Amino acid sequence: MRSALYTGTVMHARLAPARNVFRYRVCFYVLDLDELAALDRGLRLFGWNRPNVVSFRDRDHVDVRAYLGEHGLEADRILLLTNLRVLGYVFNPVSFYYCYRDGALAAVVAEVSNTYGERLPYLLSPENQLPDDRRFSYAHDKRLHVSPFFSLDQGYRWWFTEPGGEVHVRIDLSENGERPFYATLHGRRQELTDSTLARALVRYPLMPQQVISLIHLQAARLWLKRVPFFHKPAFVPGEGSVRR
Repeated sequence: MRSALYTGTVMHARLAPARNVFRYRVCFYVLDLDELAALDRGLRLFGWNRPNVVSFRDRDHVDVRAYLGEHGLEADRILLLTNLRVLGYVFNPVSFYYCYRDGALAAVVAEVSNTYGERLPYLLSPENQLPDDRRFSYAHDKRLHVSPFFSLDQGYRWWFTEPGGEVHVRIDLSENGERPFYATLHGRRQELTDSTLARALVRYPLMPQQVISLIHLQAARLWLKRVPFFHKPAFVPGEGSVRR
C-alpha cells in the first residue's frame, strides 16, 4: 500500500520586516487516491466521505483529475500529501498532489487555502520547473491572498522530494529580489494502520485544530510586532485574488 502516515516537523521563518520563527511537531498523511476505498474498508478509525475519528472527504479538495484535464495533462497515479479531518474538522494551509504518468512524476498540484474559506490550485509542471539536480523545483507567481501580513506582489519557489521513507517540502516567498519568508516540512513514513492512527491521535491530538490555532497565535505575534497589515482583496474562484 502506498498510502502512509508521516510524522515530522514544520518550520516557518519570517525574516522581514520583523523576524518571527517557529517550529512544531506534526503528523500528516500521503494518500494514494486509488486506495481510498480500500482504506475505508480496512481501517476502523478512517472514513472516506463518511464520519469517523479520522476521515477524508472529496469536497475538502479540488477535483484534481479534472483540473489536470483542463491543462491537457493526465495522471495514472496520484499521491496526496495532506491533513485529514479529525473529529469532523480539517484545515489545510496547503496540500500537494504528486501526479505520476508512466511511473514518472509529471506534475505537482499545490492546493493552497486561506482562513477566509478560499482555495486555489497552483500547477507545477515542466513549464515552470527550475533546474535542480537533487529535488523537484518550481516557480510560480502568488495568486491567492493567504496571510494579511503579506501582499500579493510576491512569488513562490517550491522544492519537493517524492514521498518515500522520508518526504521534504520547502517553500520560499520572493519579493523585490528578497526572501522575506520560507517554510519547510519534513516527515518520516509509517505504515497506515489502526494502531499507527491511534498512536498519532494520542501523540498529536486534534492536529487540524492545532494548525488553525497556531495560525492565529502567530498572527497575533506579528500584529504585536507591528508588521504591516494588508486587507483581503476580492476573490474570483478558479482565478485567485484580485490585485488592487
